[in-house]
Amino acid sequence: MVHGTSARRTAFDHLILIAGTGFMILPMFLLFVASTHSSLELNVGGLHVVPGFDAPQNYTEVISLKAGFTDQISAIAMLKNSLIVATGLASLTTVFSLFAAYALVYFRLPLAGFLFWLTIATLLLPLESRFVTTFQVAATLGLVNTQLGMILPALALALGTLFFRQLLRSFPNEYLEAAKLDGAGPVLFFRDFIVPLAGRRGGAIFVVSFMIGWHQYLWPLMLSTDESTYTVVRGIRLIGLESGPGMALAVLTLVPPLILIIIFQRYFFQSLADSKDSF
Repeated sequence: MVHGTSARRTAFDHLILIAGTGFMILPMFLLFVASTHSSLELNVGGLHVVPGFDAPQNYTEVISLKAGFTDQISAIAMLKNSLIVATGLASLTTVFSLFAAYALVYFRLPLAGFLFWLTIATLLLPLESRFVTTFQVAATLGLVNTQLGMILPALALALGTLFFRQLLRSFPNEYLEAAKLDGAGPVLFFRDFIVPLAGRRGGAIFVVSFMIGWHQYLWPLMLSTDESTYTVVRGIRLIGLESGPGMALAVLTLVPPLILIIIFQRYFFQSLADSKDSF
């Protein structure tokens, strides 16, 4: 009787999991199906659940796209710009977040607790709420129409500092004592102890930061007026999601983040499932 109840419960849990997975994948499936239909079919019949026969034409049109006043808007150029912005943002955010957490945990800084909560308070102020002042600073520094200008305002990810800080606080004090006995200073301790132990958490923060940088829309829209600096998310707006090529471009924007998740999935999910960290 107990075995039968356990089996039914397991089957029910799997059913819920399958239903939830299907619900989350459905928009991506509909997007892919829409990219296989012509613009006329989409405008007349709306979204379809059965793939069409116009995928080669739509994807070829997107890949060979030349738009704008100077023909500098192409899918390859926009994907390249997005990749530079997202990778730069993810790399610098991961490094700076680890530096900040290391200083807060292992250095006796005055008002360290206040500085930490002040950092966390930045989560209450999204980038959109400070667009005007941020743009003025970017213009003063000559960062308009540059990838660096798209990266720097979103660089300070307080969530990364929080995750790294909690991870470092969970390390036993014996690590620091062993490093002192070996004669390791702050730099060697950081390089030989902290960086290897924080690898999984760093991979998770890199993935999250990459997603933030990849999906930026309003800030690149405001900062970039030069067609050569357009990102792929802005390109979707230029083509329009009501067209087959627009749907094809939207599908292409999913490929780099998907590849990143496949590469870092072990680090990402192990970090999220790590129960040893105390929050």
